[in-house]
Parts: sequence; structure tokens; C-alpha cells
Amino acid sequence: MKKYPLIIDCDPGIDDVLAVLVAHSKPEFDIKAICSVSGNVGIDLTTHNARLMAGLLGLDCIIAKGAEKPLIKNVLPATEVHGLDGFGGYSSTFSDDKLSKLSDLSAIEVQRKILMESNEPVYIAATGPLTNIALLLSVHPEVKSKIAAISIMGGGINIGNATPFSEFNYFTDPEAAYIVFNSGVKLMMCGLNVTLKATLTDMELNKMREFHNTISDITVKILSSYAANDAGIHDPCAILAISDTDMFEYKDQYVQIDTRAGITQGMSYVDEIHNLDKKPNCRVFYDIDRESFRKAIVKAINI
Repeated sequence: MKKYPLIIDCDPGIDDVLAVLVAHSKPEFDIKAICSVSGNVGIDLTTHNARLMAGLLGLDCIIAKGAEKPLIKNVLPATEVHGLDGFGGYSSTFSDDKLSKLSDLSAIEVQRKILMESNEPVYIAATGPLTNIALLLSVHPEVKSKIAAISIMGGGINIGNATPFSEFNYFTDPEAAYIVFNSGVKLMMCGLNVTLKATLTDMELNKMREFHNTISDITVKILSSYAANDAGIHDPCAILAISDTDMFEYKDQYVQIDTRAGITQGMSYVDEIHNLDKKPNCRVFYDIDRESFRKAIVKAINI
């Protein structure tokens, strides 16, 4: 089977952890790097959690530390959803000897190196604020031709969770999202309108309990708490959008990001009726096959 090189840029975060698990479960992916960014929690914690997941899974990939703050705004953590440690309060369950080695290079340096040295286009799955990606594309525009697509969990169509109109990742760093959406790189967007439908039930949690492995035991504990606060399992959608496109309904659309201060800051505008006469710059995902999604999550936990 041909494998597709994949960089995961994330802010773990409970659903980011599940995105890594899903990518690990897909034989078509060759995970080259997991790069942290400040988002759900601060950069030291997101980096720790990325190292922990890679160590627990035995991943042979680079772990790199990314941006510690948005391009312009101050840090805006989501500890009420993901716990003070970003791991649902369970990261202290594991000792430091479980952590994968951290690269001496920054996330941007690692991403550039992987992209420029790859013989085939590389996919990037971005499940946190887009700070690292915006910096990469701005500082190293030569990498654009090496990117197969950037699959993003972010945004939403006429829906928000940070404001009535804006999703957390884009609201956290709207300028970064604006840069990415105007980069000319192929984009795929799984926004809240689809990820809020990506849910689990007690049936899936009970199946996971039966596996009795380290990953399943801790995942069930984390999800039991997380689901009470945020029923959407958002971030795995960005992985599945690449590997299991048939699981979704989508359209190629023109999308822009509002960077103005106020309740629309970070809002993703989709030109649904083509008033702007602009070519599509993003594949926008609208719906998901819930049962297929749930099966994918359960399979990812059965290690």
C-alpha cells in the first residue's frame, strides 16, 4: 500500500489526542512529525501531550515545539473543556519516561525540512490554531508546491463556539487563519457544522472499555469527562477528511476569514451563492456519516 506523508500540527487537547490515534490506525499514513502549537492549553503542555501520545503509541516520528502565542492576540486557553493539563486531568498518570524525544528544531524548521526533502507531496492536518502554518507559509513560501493539502479542523458556517459566529481555533489566531486561506495552498475545512455531528454514544464507550489496554482505559476516562462539556469529537475529522473522504459531504467553495475585532473576529465566510465571483480556495465539509465516524474512533482505540 502506498503511504502518504503526514504532518500533524495540533494543540493537544483531548480531541487532538484522538486525531493522532486515528492517524496512527490508518495504514495509508506515514506520520512524519507531530508539531505543537499554543491553543487548548499553553505551549509547554501541548508539547508535553504531543510527546506523551507519541511515546505511548511508539511512533517513530519527530516531535517539535511550535508557536507559544498567536501572531497578534494574547493566549486564550480552553482549560474548562480540556482540563488544566489539556489531557482531561490525566497526564500525571504517566511518568516522564513515556515521553518521546523533543526535536532541537522548531516546528516551522521541522515542517520546512520534511516538505523540502520529500519526494512526494505531504499532507498537513491542522487541528489547532493555524499559527505555525501561517508562519511556515509566510517565511518559507517555497514549501507551498510541496504540500498536497492542508486539512483543517476550524471555522464553521454560520456557527461558532468562541463567539456566536467564530470557532475557537480561528478566533484564537484570526490573522493566522487569514494568511492560510489566502496562501493559494489546497485547503480542506472541517468546521463546526460538520464536527458537532461527529459524536460518540455510550455504546462506543462500552466497546472501548472491553479492550483493556493502556490507551483504551485512559481514553474512556478522558472522553467520559469531555463528552459532558463538548459532545463533538472535532479533530479526528481533519484526519478522516484525507483518508476517508467518502465519509463526508463537501463542496469546493471560496472562504474568507474576518480579522476585525468583535463577535465576528475569526468568522469563516463561505460564499455559498458565489456573489464574489472568486474561484474556490477550500473544500468545505458539510456533513458526516456518524456511524462510519464512530467505527473509525473505536478501531483507533483498539491497539
